[in-house]
Amino acid sequence: MAACAFLSLGGVSATEAAPRDLNRPPRAAAGDIQRIEARRTALFQVMLDDPSNLDAAFEYAALSSQVGDLEGAIATLERMLIFAPGLPRLQLELGVLYFRLGAYSTAGTYFDAAVSNGDVPEEVRNKVSQYQAAIASRNGASSYSGSFSIGTRYQTNANGGPASAFVNLNGLDYLLSEDARKAPDLSGFISGNVLGVFDLPAQGVEFKASLRTYGEGYAKREELNLAYAELAAGPSFDLNRFGLENYTLDVYGIASGGILSGDPLTSSLGSGVFLGARPTTDWFYGVRGEYRHERYHDSDAHPQMSDKSGDRFQGQLVSSYRLSDSLTLDLAGTVDRFEADIARNAYWQASGFAGLTIQYGSPLAGLPEPWSISITNQISRRKNDAADPMISSAAQRTTMWTLGLTQTIPLTTEWAALLQTGYQKSWSNYDTGTFDNATLGISLTKVF
Repeated sequence: MAACAFLSLGGVSATEAAPRDLNRPPRAAAGDIQRIEARRTALFQVMLDDPSNLDAAFEYAALSSQVGDLEGAIATLERMLIFAPGLPRLQLELGVLYFRLGAYSTAGTYFDAAVSNGDVPEEVRNKVSQYQAAIASRNGASSYSGSFSIGTRYQTNANGGPASAFVNLNGLDYLLSEDARKAPDLSGFISGNVLGVFDLPAQGVEFKASLRTYGEGYAKREELNLAYAELAAGPSFDLNRFGLENYTLDVYGIASGGILSGDPLTSSLGSGVFLGARPTTDWFYGVRGEYRHERYHDSDAHPQMSDKSGDRFQGQLVSSYRLSDSLTLDLAGTVDRFEADIARNAYWQASGFAGLTIQYGSPLAGLPEPWSISITNQISRRKNDAADPMISSAAQRTTMWTLGLTQTIPLTTEWAALLQTGYQKSWSNYDTGTFDNATLGISLTKVF
């Protein structure tokens, strides 16, 4: 009778002990699959003969998970609840399996049940708390986060003017006007970033929307006054259910626009995709691909700006690794292809970025910690498609290097002061593209 009850619950026959339609990629090596399947078949027969044999059921479920048959493992353990209702170990294993399928609500129900009474092994309670925290981060209520900054900075070459007052144009030396030469200036800036995450009805799907804004005004060079905003929005998919644990896929649309000295400067529309992974709690990496159609708008001050319009294709690899409790390494590599309407403005560009952040205790009593100091280093190489006939018969080649140092001083749990300094150097076969610029700034940032 017990065997009949066992079979009637799931409608499973002995021939289905090792189904071939697996819902997840196998974890076991290919050479082990045949051995595991043979063992699963033998264990299935043991469960038919003795449905209350929990050891056989647990082993069968573990092997099913290794070959990717998570639903088979779940069905087996759920049947075992009949013979061992309320067993924490059983409820924990079911929660883990449903978590791997991306069914976080059902997983949470089993995790809650596993710790619902006082007689729970400590190792089970600790494991459950880890999974509950992961579920909370994935399936939490809609949330908002972001930052707001206001500050000032001084630049030795605010307009990026050539290092020399003379430039060579097609073999002839010309004296630059005062407006085009290297000029220092002081500016004030304000920026804001907001990210909204909204739960969608589908399991493991969220909707993300982010807005970035930036504005800067100069004391002397008012023609450099800039305002810019960018909106990105789209769904984010948790890929756990497809066998990619701790992977997410974001698909989004992009709209942006900028104003220079009161006149429309640029507008763009595009789309992007970002695949992110967190193999461990200390390591995150991702791959991004974006397309944008960028339009530049003519103005009285810049009557030929529209020549720079075109299509941008960008690929990027990013990685962040926490080396220790106080040390984090950030790396990034980017490749850009810009297809401009005018060949001289089209180019390929490759860049690399490395940043190191060091956290340490507050040296001033009464101020929160940790304090942090970040060192960043970036280098890029740009190669234009065609020459600018007004300057040279050769296409432009430019290498740019940027070094930055930022000291972050927390003032409260939400406010921090940032002291920043940096140096940028550009080398080019065009005199108009050769310059350097040193910066020094201070700002206040609020996070929420």
